[in-house]
Amino acid sequence: MSQKNTLFKYFSKSPAPRLSQGDTKTPNGNSEGTPEESSKKRPISSNGDSVTPKSSKKPNLGTTNGRSGGKSLSAKKNGKTIKTPKDEKKSKPKKKLLDSMKEEEPVDDSIEDPLDDLEDLDDSYVPDESGSEDEEAESSGENEESEQSADEENDESPNNKSSKRKRTKEPRRSSKKVKSSTPNVKAKSIPSSGKLSLNASSSTPEAGSGSFEDDVQNWTHLKFEFLKPEKIKDASGRRPSDPEYDCRTLYVPKDFILDQTPGMRQWWDLKAKHYDCILFFKVGKFYELYHWDAVTGVKELSLTFMRGAFAHCGFPEIAYGRFSAQLVDKGYKVARVEQTETPDMMEKRVKKMYKPTKFDRVVKREICQLTTKGTRVFTVADGEAREAQSAYLLSIMEKEIDNTKSTYGVCFVDTSIGVFHIGQFDDDRHSSRLRTLIATYPPVQVLHERNQLSKRTNQILSNAVASALKEALNPETEFWTATDTLIKISERKYFEEGLPETLKSFVGEEDALGLTASTNSELGVRCLGAIIWFLTRGFLDFQLLTLAKFEVYTPIVISRLPDEQMEKITLKNMVLDAITLRNLNIVDNGQGGTVGTLLHRIDNCSTPFGKRLLRHWMCSPSTSIQTIRARQAAVKILRENTTLLSELGTVLAKVPDLERLFNRIYAQSSKGLHDSHPDNRAIMFEEKVYSKRKILEFIAVLDGFALLQRASLLMQECKPCDDSEILVQCSHFPNHMTPGAFPDLEEHLNFFKKAFDRDEAEKEGRIIPSAGVDPEYDQAMDELKQIEKETKKYLAQQCAHFECKVVYVGKDKTRFQLEIPDSKVSKVSDEYELVGQRKGFKKFSTVETKSFLERQMTAEDLKLNVLASLRKRIFTRFIEKYEDWYAAIECMSTLDVMMSLATYSLSIEGDTCIPEFKAVENVDQPFVNLVNGKFPCVTSEEDFIPNDTKLGENGGASLLLLTGPNMGGKSTLMRQLGLLVIMAQMGCIIPAESLELTPVDRIFTRIGAQDDIMSGESTFFVELCETASILNNASVHSLVLVDELGRGTSTYDGTAIAAAVLQELSRMKCRTIFSTHYHTLVGSIKDNSGIALGHMSCMVESEEEDENGKEETVTFLYKLAEGACPKSYGFNAARLAGIPSHIIRSGSAKAKLLEEQASNRKVFRSIFTGVSPADAIASL
Repeated sequence: MSQKNTLFKYFSKSPAPRLSQGDTKTPNGNSEGTPEESSKKRPISSNGDSVTPKSSKKPNLGTTNGRSGGKSLSAKKNGKTIKTPKDEKKSKPKKKLLDSMKEEEPVDDSIEDPLDDLEDLDDSYVPDESGSEDEEAESSGENEESEQSADEENDESPNNKSSKRKRTKEPRRSSKKVKSSTPNVKAKSIPSSGKLSLNASSSTPEAGSGSFEDDVQNWTHLKFEFLKPEKIKDASGRRPSDPEYDCRTLYVPKDFILDQTPGMRQWWDLKAKHYDCILFFKVGKFYELYHWDAVTGVKELSLTFMRGAFAHCGFPEIAYGRFSAQLVDKGYKVARVEQTETPDMMEKRVKKMYKPTKFDRVVKREICQLTTKGTRVFTVADGEAREAQSAYLLSIMEKEIDNTKSTYGVCFVDTSIGVFHIGQFDDDRHSSRLRTLIATYPPVQVLHERNQLSKRTNQILSNAVASALKEALNPETEFWTATDTLIKISERKYFEEGLPETLKSFVGEEDALGLTASTNSELGVRCLGAIIWFLTRGFLDFQLLTLAKFEVYTPIVISRLPDEQMEKITLKNMVLDAITLRNLNIVDNGQGGTVGTLLHRIDNCSTPFGKRLLRHWMCSPSTSIQTIRARQAAVKILRENTTLLSELGTVLAKVPDLERLFNRIYAQSSKGLHDSHPDNRAIMFEEKVYSKRKILEFIAVLDGFALLQRASLLMQECKPCDDSEILVQCSHFPNHMTPGAFPDLEEHLNFFKKAFDRDEAEKEGRIIPSAGVDPEYDQAMDELKQIEKETKKYLAQQCAHFECKVVYVGKDKTRFQLEIPDSKVSKVSDEYELVGQRKGFKKFSTVETKSFLERQMTAEDLKLNVLASLRKRIFTRFIEKYEDWYAAIECMSTLDVMMSLATYSLSIEGDTCIPEFKAVENVDQPFVNLVNGKFPCVTSEEDFIPNDTKLGENGGASLLLLTGPNMGGKSTLMRQLGLLVIMAQMGCIIPAESLELTPVDRIFTRIGAQDDIMSGESTFFVELCETASILNNASVHSLVLVDELGRGTSTYDGTAIAAAVLQELSRMKCRTIFSTHYHTLVGSIKDNSGIALGHMSCMVESEEEDENGKEETVTFLYKLAEGACPKSYGFNAARLAGIPSHIIRSGSAKAKLLEEQASNRKVFRSIFTGVSPADAIASL
């Protein structure tokens, strides 16, 4: 008999029964047809070999109609039919039924570690090999398997139904990992590129021709005309060449759809609407991938193709998190498709239909989750986040003011936390604000209105966030107008109490209904609309928006204040633009990592939320002397109390990512999961596993907050901590004698500690509430206890009346029947109704017993309904204390950062100091005085030489013109000063003997340059753009670091521009280090008292001499010295680089000749201007 292709036919109509632990086979059963057939159903590895399933034992899958070999559940005895509760038309002899119940062994209801499940399943996808005659026929739905294991019979599961077949307990497999017989090897002919390809490719596999190499060239989907590149269209019939082409949809001909089996029609319907997604299509207990999705699965996930005419692979439900994460990491979108009705539900639905077709006779399936790089929420099925730092989904809109300037609207959100940032701002011709936003809040996915971004903005996005996914949305329908956005927010009722205050600030004051955006906020509101549309597509809008966490994004200041307004710093935080963040390697090393950055060196945080706050502080240090001194005091106390620091570190290291976990718990509460969400209808075969995970996560959160409470108490016991305002705020309760901001969580934690039995919850994966926790559950339990009391009393009355033993018999709907001996039946009155009999006894019911049964069943139903929704209700009760939980997280994240800074200070070898800040109004001019400062991003004292740096001290020169040999340490000296100033204004203890300064409002850097090929900009143009930003925006309170300006052009042009910029910076009196190799600049500033000369010292030794001159050896001392350096010693760098000696000597001789010629020209010019020859020579 030929066998139908894939398990899809069986499972597309019904959920598969749970297999025994360790059995990786999928069950055989009646199935619906698929478009293709193959003679065998063995899996094939990527080398073409057929793989034998681990077990050939076929599970007993009896169905209700007996077609699959299951025994009938009805039989006759003595001419009477004994009916089962499930099917009154089918019956079984009572004695045999009771015997079978006695013989049936209980199913192990415990939950194993999910990793054990993965281990046993081995991620192999192995269908049943054996065929049956029933499988030849096209299934119409009557033969659906609706059984479920006892593992799924928990009160909260949507699959809460009793098993309808006899089960035997199989021996537990060893937990020792056994190597799978199915090798997971990538197909050789599939390209290894991880880029998302939406179109069918000629290099993708096909099957059925014999060898694997032949199989991968003839897949059925490559033969479909509508999928061929020259004919492919979107759902509206547009070709890819059309500007309005929608790559998210696919045109599928109607006649093709009608020719599919019911299950495959579901797949094609979903694929046509989500062409850009990989569909994880639930089929029983497996997720299956078809056609080109399967090709991707084999290529990227090392899954194994199944034999058949069309590409097909799959994996167990429990492995969803691992495989979806791998695809999302590589830039794919993953849509999780679930079965949202059981076969019984399908049959009831079909019976209500007038003329159901075969397409109606299949269980419903819906997309329940669409995950992309920018929409990860890390549910229990997804698994944990691997990175503590945020990954943002950014929506951006641009309105060009002219050819050089633009207004931007932005909205960005970290979906794992749920905080929305909305803003609108004007930007300069370099898009400085946009670049800084991207550097500070790096997006992993960018939404924009189709064909509306300028070329300049597209280039910025391509260069600055090259790895981010870009998504073009259609105007108005997807990238909503501001009015449509506000209307949809109102219609969908995301906020119970109206718009949050932050959103109200974006609404026009004249609009009382709040449906019109203000003029200066329209673009920002439109970007929020685009985010909402995208989240709605992924079924996340309700979950995230109802948190009502919105913040106004304030961009960096890019314009300089008038001179008369510069006496005081008006900014709360130091401005670090994208260029400075990059040039100083503050949070990113330029290679997509953090190794070698300031963040990497200082980050000793114990908690993920502490790490995120530290990064935020590092990107925007404070300019408030009061705030800085408060942080310094906290760090100093923690540094001096190492025992406390160690104890706190031990406690906080055990705390999970409470910010993200809180968001996950919120998503499972009644406030975070809308009643219409398809996940409420999803049939999950690992529901008990997921339920247990959710409860374990909830317990972990409670334990985490208990640890925060413990850390708070440790702080309260430390008397020195009372001297720090920040430590008091982080640890003291509001009602403390020295009140703080940390909420007392003891009452909340005690409530949840007593609310349910934690041991049972951890073991069984369900919550049974304690008395007094849930009123409805208490009502049901009280009623059951009252009924039990009344039935006992009534039974005692009956025993007294009949003067014999009377008992209750029956079960389910026949409970509370009175069984009375035949010898006492004469005392029965008219109120007794005969309902049955057995030898020597008769059974009666009364008005009282019927009332007992009705009340009992009502109370039991209430209890079951309450338990089914209890987890959601407990979670809802938890998130009602939102303010307290979040206040605790904020306090402890601040404490964690303080601890990180203290830990860093203890790791510094050599001198350390607490920087001393002076108010600007108390000094003659802004200054910085660094003594023996060391580069902070090193771990060894001998790696870097300490140096002094003085700018503007006591009214002295605010600009240092720095010269010195190549590789002598000029750039490092500048970076060192910039990093130490940032650390100082974060409140950190730094590696230096001392540091005195006035606060810096912004750091500008022009260090290093390279061609911007993507933007068509040369090295020199990049230099000038960065220099223009400095000259236009720097204030007297800024720190400017300029390294070798003018090197991208000719010597004369470069020297001239450098000299002009040098003079302007001197006039502005901003603290500046200006390094150069143009030694002629030294002479041009000799009369400028605002410029000091310095150089990186070195030792020069001459070696052998020939006709071309001497070869010099330079030893770098890396020490800043006063005065100018006479040469740059570039030939020493050439020698170190390995250029041959004869070339170096020849070049040195040429350089000497050029220097002599330049000196002669200078002497002649001096003589002709009236200077004596002696004075002219002396000036050289």
